[in-house]
Amino acid sequence: MPVPRLFESYHDPREQWTHTLASLLALTGPDTRAAMVAELVGEELPDTEGMLVRERRPSPGGGVVDIVAHDPARTWVLAATTSLAFGGAPGPAVAAAAAAVGNMAARVIPLAVTADRVPPADLPEGALHRSWLRVRDWVQERPERGNAQGVDLVLLREAEYLLTPRVAELYRLEGLMPLVPAAVRETFAAVYFDLEALHPAPLHDLAGAPRIAFPRTGEPGVEIILADGGLHLAVAAEGGPGFAADGRPGWSRLAIASPADWTSARSWALAAAAGLLPARR
Repeated sequence: MPVPRLFESYHDPREQWTHTLASLLALTGPDTRAAMVAELVGEELPDTEGMLVRERRPSPGGGVVDIVAHDPARTWVLAATTSLAFGGAPGPAVAAAAAAVGNMAARVIPLAVTADRVPPADLPEGALHRSWLRVRDWVQERPERGNAQGVDLVLLREAEYLLTPRVAELYRLEGLMPLVPAAVRETFAAVYFDLEALHPAPLHDLAGAPRIAFPRTGEPGVEIILADGGLHLAVAAEGGPGFAADGRPGWSRLAIASPADWTSARSWALAAAAGLLPARR
């Protein structure tokens, strides 16, 4: 029987990655925690050994702040906003997160963790940026550089187990993301990683209308299609909430114009995909 993985407690891919980062900040020992905070903010902060961490902290204005961390004396507070989208516009979410924790400490440190290799253009003044690639690299290198042992080593290895293959797949999407409407780029990543969890290493076919096919061998299964300036999901099965005829016998297609379209169709689509795709080895 496979061993349950520590960081696979969330179904939404972005929340799963966020939970991994928050868990490392909250559960590792003082040396690892201090080093990770320094990596994220670019400087050593005081009293990280007693740092308190919360994920998905409710915001007074509605919504949540993805990760909130602060020292016991509340001289500083870190508010992190996460995204799996390339070329997104996280500025408003970062500003809202900073405002939500503005009364918690004398110094507020807004941080955006996104797929982008360079800081998004709309970040508020003073906000920091780190890519998921950089986070993964740090997690991967820390055990040797920091001589991590015991609990820290277990946590870092678990985080590496989750992040390394997923980050590699994320950066395979980098060239396709500009073809996706900005409003559903996060959803595009979510659909991809939901399906990739069922069947890894799909086919990226860039001829004609770009598509990502599961399985990569070409048998009828599931396809993410970028066509007509939009995002579509085609399944080799009929029916499903929001699905319409695809034009191929036995196939149906979902046009994803907003995150809600995937939310309402996700359960049926993944159940259908699980029945169509070869079992993951």
